[in-house]
Amino acid sequence: MAGPNYSGAFSKDEIPSQIDRCINWVRAEASEAVSLIESCVPHGKPMLAQAQKRLEGLEALKTLELVATQHFGDI
Repeated sequence: MAGPNYSGAFSKDEIPSQIDRCINWVRAEASEAVSLIESCVPHGKPMLAQAQKRLEGLEALKTLELVATQHFGDI
């Protein structure tokens, strides 16, 4: 993740809380994109598509972290 909105995501917290924080930020971005679409702003749809892709990746990362923790203990 890049940009000023994600600067707090990589503090010394545990990995699951970092992933959850990023997921919450991306959900907020998706919500903003939906608002833009409802307001007929042209870049709302691409913004929503990007947020959905990012959310899919983060959800997959969260699943991978859970499986790794179950098999190998705390990472």
